[in-house]
Amino acid sequence: MRRNEIPGQDELKAVITRLVDDERVPHALLLQGVKGGASLPIALFLTQYLMCDNRQQGDVCGECSSCVKNQNFTHPDVHYVLPINTSKLVKSGKDLKSEDFGEFWRQTVSENPFLSLQDWYNVIDIEKKQGFIGAGESKSLRSKLALRAYEGKFRVFVIWHADRMNPDFGNKMLKHFEEPSSNTIFLLITESPSKLLSTILSRTQRFQEQHYSDAEIARFIEHKYQTDYNQAMNLAFRAEGNLQIAVKEANDKEDPWLEVFRNWMRLSYRRDMVGLYDWSEAMARNTRETQLIFIESALKVLDRCFRLGWLDIHIPMEGEEADFYKNFSPFINTSNIKSFMELLEESAFHIDRNVNPRITWYDTSIKSVRLIHQGKKLAANS
Repeated sequence: MRRNEIPGQDELKAVITRLVDDERVPHALLLQGVKGGASLPIALFLTQYLMCDNRQQGDVCGECSSCVKNQNFTHPDVHYVLPINTSKLVKSGKDLKSEDFGEFWRQTVSENPFLSLQDWYNVIDIEKKQGFIGAGESKSLRSKLALRAYEGKFRVFVIWHADRMNPDFGNKMLKHFEEPSSNTIFLLITESPSKLLSTILSRTQRFQEQHYSDAEIARFIEHKYQTDYNQAMNLAFRAEGNLQIAVKEANDKEDPWLEVFRNWMRLSYRRDMVGLYDWSEAMARNTRETQLIFIESALKVLDRCFRLGWLDIHIPMEGEEADFYKNFSPFINTSNIKSFMELLEESAFHIDRNVNPRITWYDTSIKSVRLIHQGKKLAANS
């Protein structure tokens, strides 16, 4: 990963390159990312910079043997620890480890280093399960730690979404985080450091990723995808600071939850209680994290609808997406926007605390019927 392939984050990139140049890299770093940010690409850049044989003005050369191996995700001294679970691809749960999914990881990250956790779950077909970093992983890592580095420099262990460590993994690896063998670096990446064991947090040096501005995302999209700046700025505006969403849209991949939300609203508008029950059952079969992602997406849709219909703010869209917002936005207005958002936030609260999701979603759906028709009534009288 080249430095200029990561948008923004100039201060953070300067700090980590200076640490490497001055040979002061801590043995355990915690990179605190932001939702939809570039924490994984930053970690990939740092790893490659550590290994590079010919660093050039704070960047990797991209040509040496170490750089080529890192770019192909085949460096023998770089190990990736990932949230995983059993799936149709890897069925055995005994001693499950990231290496079992290595081929999928190399291909996926090579295609898109701006990868979200949900994207990864979709790739390895566990989107209806929770990924975790468990005992099989700690066993694998400890066997690697017993060996010397193949190429005599550093050994780097990149732990992506480190908050997915279960207590078994965390406790078994604690000593290694505190007293690693020479030239061994643990790079923990997480958006939720509060979910890590306090004993692990105390043994890491923390670095903070900054949130992205629309302008930073637009410049990145413009140069990477050779788009018109105005189009890139429109895309950045819709992404609302989420770089990963912007990259998806630039690759012509639509928000998968917009269609789910659209169907939900249509059923609510028709007062189709049987259909809403079936919709609730289907939503409840998703993982807790997936349901929370849907709620986040739904809140953004509601916000856009309100701004389009009642605040007269232009949000650049086209095609079926534009048609949906044009037709639906009048029903989201001052009579129901606050209640709708409170309803979804309440649903997120219950789901996050493991309340029965079938009951939660059906109750939410029943209430959505009243809110949609409340908005319809005001729209008709306006």
